[in-house]
Amino acid sequence: MTVSKSQGPSLLYKRRSENDISPSKPSGIGKAQRTYVVRRQTGLLTMAAEEVPVPDGHPEVDWSVWEAAGEGDVRSPCPMLNALANHHILPHSGRGISKPQIVSVLTQILNLGSGIAALFAAGALKAAPEPGADTFDLDHLAKHGLVEHDVSLTRSDAALGDNNTFDAAVWREVIGSYGDAKETSFESASRARYGRMVSAREAHRAAGKEFEYGVKEFILSYGESALFLGILGGAEDGKIPLEYLKVLVEQERVPFKEGWRPLKQPLSQSQMNHLIFSLMAANEHKAAEAAGVGLGTMHAVTNAVTSVLPTHCNLM
Repeated sequence: MTVSKSQGPSLLYKRRSENDISPSKPSGIGKAQRTYVVRRQTGLLTMAAEEVPVPDGHPEVDWSVWEAAGEGDVRSPCPMLNALANHHILPHSGRGISKPQIVSVLTQILNLGSGIAALFAAGALKAAPEPGADTFDLDHLAKHGLVEHDVSLTRSDAALGDNNTFDAAVWREVIGSYGDAKETSFESASRARYGRMVSAREAHRAAGKEFEYGVKEFILSYGESALFLGILGGAEDGKIPLEYLKVLVEQERVPFKEGWRPLKQPLSQSQMNHLIFSLMAANEHKAAEAAGVGLGTMHAVTNAVTSVLPTHCNLM
């Protein structure tokens, strides 16, 4: 369902408990037996269509509320953050997002660990153009080398073009590497990530541009794949329906109606490490790639992951 700008998103929420919730400022923890109503809209009439159980420990969100960015709205290089704005969970304008607000959304809606969420929030505020800003806009996250980095799975690199807007050619190559598969695996996700890195490196070389791919970018590149696997339900085995990823990236919509549900437990830093090491282990070119960024031993790689990841925020 889409909404027009004349409609406030609160009109499209219906609660089954006494406490209200704003889609832009999630609050309150739910009980396992609560339900919310997914509603369908025809013209000026909105009617209840089905009741869906609310996951324990999460605010009620009507994921059927979705509206693409319009005139004056801004978006980021991150499909998930854009989706959250399109669902009116973050401000639909993409502007004026505070640290408490983004931390609340990431922890309560996506169930990211509080440390990961706080790290991202701190990085996002640093991306704001005004020093000491207490809010940021989504498009600020395109600032190169801070949160955004080369070898994005869905965007062009900064030296080669628009590093903020979805790049269909980049994504076509990435998603094409999965072939006819219906779900991801550590092997296929790692292969897609490595293929993107090689293509980016060659594109920089052909354009005579510097390819910024050192230890930090190496870790964050793996972190990007780890993050989408973790958030979309593959934190243990790396398996998620490929449809989830396509919906998120291509439509910038959370794949709730396709079956995705919030994580039952917060995604922790140790789980992120597990995902990254699993992706690395599945990369048949791992030794050469690591050596190319100056990490000649597995011990050096391990130290890099455990030191870089907890101190640098990442985009999905």
